[in-house]
Amino acid sequence: MIKLPQDIFKLNYKKIESLEGWGRQSVENLKYSINEKKNISLERFIYSLGIRHIGLENAKILAKHFKSFLNFKSLSKDGNYDELLNIDGIGETQVNSIKVFFSNKTNLNVLNSLQDFLIIKDKLVEKKNGLLKNQTFMLTGKLDGISRAEAKSLIEENSGTTVSSVTKKLNYLIIGKKPTKRKVDTAQKLNIITIDQGQFLKMLNKTS
Repeated sequence: MIKLPQDIFKLNYKKIESLEGWGRQSVENLKYSINEKKNISLERFIYSLGIRHIGLENAKILAKHFKSFLNFKSLSKDGNYDELLNIDGIGETQVNSIKVFFSNKTNLNVLNSLQDFLIIKDKLVEKKNGLLKNQTFMLTGKLDGISRAEAKSLIEENSGTTVSSVTKKLNYLIIGKKPTKRKVDTAQKLNIITIDQGQFLKMLNKTS
């Protein structure tokens, strides 16, 4: 029997606890991890669907365009695929892949089912003059209570930019648990400001 993505949210935890090698604490940890994944940004959700030729950057572009899951899902009804060609960064290859995805009834059933289990956050409008305007950030290590993708979204929503390498163009290196030592050492050599999660959140007038 083929397992669909939403089946992970229908697990029988009592049955799992009775399995060899599983105890109450292990099951509670599993349950907690799964529940944590129920909160997801629109761009990460679109990316996780595995639509051919739709990478994370394409997913970000589509999330900005649709703004909400309901708008995205409405493509299956209104069929305005040609309008997607007007989006900068989306071409015929991506549009055709999206069209193929929505033409599959199984995919539509999965979308409808996931909607019942997930909290898909609408895409927030990015601020042109946000608190992090003209600042570049990079993350290393694990953050508490927030995923790296969510942290990057917070940066971008507040006019900041994320980069993938430590160079002189980097303004802040956000250090979480078990960071990459090489990145921290390089940042220190380049006199780049290193901050922890609490300091990062203070920059956004938030608390952890």
